Amino acid sequence: MSCRVKHRAFECQAGMFDLEFLYGLKKGSKKEVIAWCMSMDMIAKEYVCPTCGEKMVLTEIDCSDGYAWVCRKFGVNEHHIKRTVRKGSWFSESKLTMPEVLILTYLWVKKTPNEWITDEMNVSEPTVIDWKSFCREVCVDMLVKDSKEKIGGVGMIVEIDESKFGKRKYNRGKRVDGKWVFGGVERGSKRSFFCVVEDRTAETLIVIT
Repeated sequence: MSCRVKHRAFECQAGMFDLEFLYGLKKGSKKEVIAWCMSMDMIAKEYVCPTCGEKMVLTEIDCSDGYAWVCRKFGVNEHHIKRTVRKGSWFSESKLTMPEVLILTYLWVKKTPNEWITDEMNVSEPTVIDWKSFCREVCVDMLVKDSKEKIGGVGMIVEIDESKFGKRKYNRGKRVDGKWVFGGVERGSKRSFFCVVEDRTAETLIVIT
């Protein structure tokens, strides 16, 4: 299969309609990007000033996102507080633009190969690898937090596996920083469990199973 044909195949797999929307968002104004992310609950719609307790104002400033939350007061309680629109969100601390983060995350969900992403987005392969690792770590973190149900039993088969996760470029995945994640999936029901373990010794694994 030629490179051109493979490229088209991956375009179809990625879902060009959705990609066209995200690329359109990338070409739009920064205010439109922020408004859309707010409408999707990806970033906060408002912030309260930690100094005076009043609502901060979304203000156009010279920064990568074009806007930031600002509270400026004069007089007795004079202060000038600024807060990035990304604070506490999926975009926090990333140096990529917000549309680039959305596109890269979308392509990860679609299992798009690194080579196609680097060519399409004009980003380095280490950036792609790092972001994909972060996405996996966030998913594992959520699975670990929500893993409360016991699975298995008489006559049931549980497939188990392990993987090691560590803190990445953006200080993500702290819950499993440098630790092993042990998990299992029950055949048939697809019920699962995940937990962080200190080591992979038989003594440790027997306790959690």
